Amino acid sequence: MLSAEQTYYPYRFSYMFGRGENGLIVCEYEFDRPDPKNPQYSLVEVDFYGWIPREYWSEVRNHRLSLRKNLKTGRFELYRHYYIDGSEQVIFTGSLEECLKRAEEEWKRFHYGWAGVEPEFKPCRHKPPDISSLCPKRSAVIGVRG
Repeated sequence: MLSAEQTYYPYRFSYMFGRGENGLIVCEYEFDRPDPKNPQYSLVEVDFYGWIPREYWSEVRNHRLSLRKNLKTGRFELYRHYYIDGSEQVIFTGSLEECLKRAEEEWKRFHYGWAGVEPEFKPCRHKPPDISSLCPKRSAVIGVRG
C-alpha cells in the first residue's frame, strides 16, 4: 500500500495557471513527434495536474490529468492516469481548444476550491503574447515575454 506522501503530494500551480500573465499556453506543434515506445501517440504530453485532493477519492481514484495527441486519428486526448494500477482512461477526445477547455473544467472540479487558482489553458497562436515557450515557430529574437 502506498503511503500518504506517495499518493498525495500537494503542489501549488498559481505561478503557472493564474489569470493575468499568459496562463498555460500549449502549442499544437509540440505533439507531432511519435513516442518510440507507442508510435500511435505523441512523445510530448502536457500534465495539467498530478493528483487530486483526498476528499475526492471516494468519487474518482487519485490520478494525473494529461493531454496527448493520437497521431493515428489526428485528435487530442485528455486522459487520466490512475496511480494505483497504472491504468489510463480517456475522458475526452477533440481539438486542442476543446481539450484545453475540458482540462480547465477538470481543474476547477478538483483543484479550484483547494488551490483557489482560476486556470487559463490556451492554445498557442504562434506569436506574442500568446506563444508557448516550446513553440517551434518562436524565433531567437522573441524572448520569453515576447
